[in-house]
Amino acid sequence: MKKILTIILIAALVLLTLTACGSKTKTEAETTSAQTEEPVTELAVADVTEAVTTAPDSTDAAKAETETNATGAPVTAPAATTAPAATPASVEEIVALYNTAVNKVKPQAKSITRNYHHVSIPTESLELPSAIQGIGESAIKQFVKGSDEPEHWTTKEDFNLGFPVGGTDYSSKMTPDMVKSATCTDNASTYTVRIVLKDDSITNPQKGQGYAGVLNTVSASTFDEINIPTVTFEKVSIKGINGSIVCTIDKQTQRVTDITFANTDILDLNVKVAFSSLHAKMNLVAEDNYKITY
Repeated sequence: MKKILTIILIAALVLLTLTACGSKTKTEAETTSAQTEEPVTELAVADVTEAVTTAPDSTDAAKAETETNATGAPVTAPAATTAPAATPASVEEIVALYNTAVNKVKPQAKSITRNYHHVSIPTESLELPSAIQGIGESAIKQFVKGSDEPEHWTTKEDFNLGFPVGGTDYSSKMTPDMVKSATCTDNASTYTVRIVLKDDSITNPQKGQGYAGVLNTVSASTFDEINIPTVTFEKVSIKGINGSIVCTIDKQTQRVTDITFANTDILDLNVKVAFSSLHAKMNLVAEDNYKITY
């Protein structure tokens, strides 16, 4: 799977390198799936509480059976009833439900299908040196393209690499303070959860922090793993905005069966290419949909 950053490098940095150096040679950059991280255990989250009406104890039931109504007919004790689980309503409850459900995907799924991968860099967000603004825009139109071709994964390695958060064995470290709004709709056998995230409070997050702990987004550590001859990142500024998640959760198993992630990364880079320095700023807009089977 090509990572988002690979697309950026192909579409912008590599071609800008060739432009700055006056070369016509072709450069290819690939990122590897190997990432070394501390083992991460599944998040412990609070279960959604259930409102339960307890049955009368045995002494009360025995007493009720011996009582009679006004006509002399015996009065039987009412049967115990259990109320259905309350639909999560608060941000804290919805985040807890979401974390529980989405963190079951990688260890329990039999297959994951990424139905589409949409990515774009809006021209109005692109800032490049004026001399290469035109070629930069052309490069982005040519190379920064998403895909509507489904990808089907069946191995734990592919799950960990491709499903958010990529390169880890977990999928969410979301906390309630990250959430702008959250709703949970009861559909009888499923929940539909919609979460809108606040703009990330962390600039240059490490893997597991902020947006980089919830989405397949660019983290600061990503740039440490890039090795392109003659290219040095002198400044890296990453800011996540417009994050949102919509998913379907099976009520009985509390497993995610369908999920869509969307977010925008604002990238502000100073790149040294050979003996020249370039400043590039762009918004990377991404949306991905996954279907999970168990």
